[in-house]
Amino acid sequence: MIINWKSQPGSKFNEAEVPPKPLKPANDNTPSPEKSAGKAASAKQQDQYPGIQSSAEFIRGFQPPDYHIDGVSQKGYLYSTTAMTGTGKTAVLLLLAALTMLGKPLGDREVEKGRVVYFAGENPDDVRMRWIAMAHHLNFNPDCVDVHFIAGTFSVAEMFERIKADVDRIGGADMIVVDTSAAYFQGDDENSNTQLGAHARNLRKLTTLLGKPSVYAACHPVKNADPSNLLPRGGGAFIAEVDGNLTLNKGETVKLHWQGKHRGPDFDPIHFELKTVTAPSLVDSKGRPVPVMAEALTKGESVKRADKARGDDDEVLLAIERGKGASLAEMAETLCWCTPTGEPNKDRVRHAKDRLYKRKLVDVARKGWKLTKRGHEAAVEARADKHSAESAARLSAGLTRKRDG
Repeated sequence: MIINWKSQPGSKFNEAEVPPKPLKPANDNTPSPEKSAGKAASAKQQDQYPGIQSSAEFIRGFQPPDYHIDGVSQKGYLYSTTAMTGTGKTAVLLLLAALTMLGKPLGDREVEKGRVVYFAGENPDDVRMRWIAMAHHLNFNPDCVDVHFIAGTFSVAEMFERIKADVDRIGGADMIVVDTSAAYFQGDDENSNTQLGAHARNLRKLTTLLGKPSVYAACHPVKNADPSNLLPRGGGAFIAEVDGNLTLNKGETVKLHWQGKHRGPDFDPIHFELKTVTAPSLVDSKGRPVPVMAEALTKGESVKRADKARGDDDEVLLAIERGKGASLAEMAETLCWCTPTGEPNKDRVRHAKDRLYKRKLVDVARKGWKLTKRGHEAAVEARADKHSAESAARLSAGLTRKRDG
């Protein structure tokens, strides 16, 4: 039956008004947008379910590690390389780039020969100078080597397809350096977990480029960091997205190891020496050499350096105990430490005092230095070690004379 709203007695219907729409049945089975999205997500999750595998099927999926630096870093992995300013991040990463291009070992470790792409974002001019100096020092021609540079900063996420096209054009990459991570960060809060996590995921995409490169991102540590807390800024979100956090610590040498995370077996620290090297065309406005280059040390060389540093520390410790040498020059003269030109080797004394100070064995006094309580205890041990070494040397010399006589 059709109801005529106008003809109903007492109806308040006005021709200007629209009659109410008829109600729809509650069970019309029309999915809402929310339900549709939920079903799509559910279907996607079903597609991602891998199913049960037998033990044999599971182990057939094993892929052995493919190392870029033997025992340290793997191809297709993302590594943060974290160190405080002035420790030598750029020097070490440029050395790794050169050794990769040349196929030469890093100290005692094999380095896979390959092509390198270097993102020089933080200071391209500094990287240029160091690379020219390194070419001169390692005797390669920078005009015809398989290392490629991208100078300047940009959004890695927005430019990824162009990066991919360029890497495809040169035939892929085996190593990528991002110098530095902060230079390519597009957020506004470098301590934000959310923003730094997204940034790390953008950097990880570089590992998917042709060649499956190892990616090393130079990172600044958290604020007020010390050698025991060299984690990259960004909290847990950034470290969660990388495969390892390689660290550089500066002492007598620069030590490369890891903190916080490293996917793979542990490895012995790798030591570097920082040298001021240059090329004939590289001087500052006053004609002084400027670039600094890293040089890897073998394990044997590292042990010798450590033994020498420990011996220097003992000599300075005992000299301070005797009250010898208020100044660096006087201490060097007391210990007969001279430079090749015959000048007092003040740097050698300074390095030893710095190490002793860090170990809280010495402290600054009103006139020079003094031993702490721990320093006096260490001096007793140092004196005993020195006596044992001298006795052993005399015994060895006596046996040699007896044999030769």
